[in-house]
Amino acid sequence: MKSTEDLWDEMIKTDTVEEFIENNRESINFKGVPELMRYYIKSKKLKNKTVFDEANISRTYGQQILSGRKKPSRDVLIQLCFGLHLNLEETQHFLKVCGQQGLYMRENRDLYVIYAIKNKKSLTELNIDLENKGIELFGSEK
Repeated sequence: MKSTEDLWDEMIKTDTVEEFIENNRESINFKGVPELMRYYIKSKKLKNKTVFDEANISRTYGQQILSGRKKPSRDVLIQLCFGLHLNLEETQHFLKVCGQQGLYMRENRDLYVIYAIKNKKSLTELNIDLENKGIELFGSEK
């Protein structure tokens, strides 16, 4: 997925909106959680089971999110970012497209999430760090 900066640069150089959209369809036209999840699962060659397991979400609940029947909380979306193996830029984009506030470095809990993602830690490792500091953990499903 292209960064916003790359998209801006390309938009300036493109003659028509239609051409820009056609060339960047995968980077700009997501319509919510299910579509964006499917995009990352496919592009990162992941299996749904792996995503849900690494996000500490039951397969049943994960499938309900993926089908659009359940709207996940911000915490569950952050858990999914770990399951989807998203980097920091992808995580911020994921949260924004899903209608949630991005990670904020002045928020203590978010700072630990940022650090964990930056250092490729698992959700389990993040939760251990949070527990050691007495900060609310990312639980299983809500």
